[in-house]
Amino acid sequence: MANLYLLRHAKSDWANIGLSDHDRPLNDRGVKDAARMGRAFARLGVAPDLVICSTAMRARETLERVMAAGGFDWPVQYEPALYMAGMQNIVDIVRRDAGGCKRALLVGHNPGFHNTAIELIRTGDPDLIHALDYKYPTGTFTDIEFDEPRLANIELSTGTLKQFLKPKDQTNA
Repeated sequence: MANLYLLRHAKSDWANIGLSDHDRPLNDRGVKDAARMGRAFARLGVAPDLVICSTAMRARETLERVMAAGGFDWPVQYEPALYMAGMQNIVDIVRRDAGGCKRALLVGHNPGFHNTAIELIRTGDPDLIHALDYKYPTGTFTDIEFDEPRLANIELSTGTLKQFLKPKDQTNA
């Protein structure tokens, strides 16, 4: 079994209108939510073989805070093409860069992550699928499992939704 983990960046700061979209940092809520998700990952045993992160400041900062809060030292690759990537580009990045992995975490953006999760999933808990269909908020984590030994051969509509976690629901993290 192979697992693809998707983590949308936490809430970003819009206070400085002079910054480019790529350079926006996290706001206070985003900082807290990223740490909350890192503690949740530690509790759940999330252990990617590789992390592929967008080069956008808010994605990089989310990953840094997740790793610090969870005490992780994961191998990280920064991928410019993940910034604002669409579903097909995201799947291509997974196959190309994480194809040899059993578990990979991508840190990036909507609408690409939401669309990718929807298109990859075939089955799973109906309540989780309904929640995923409805909305993919900032800081949200999805775990999609495939009947493949590695991520190189993942296909659309073949995954099982195992987790759909939002920061606001991680009250004990």
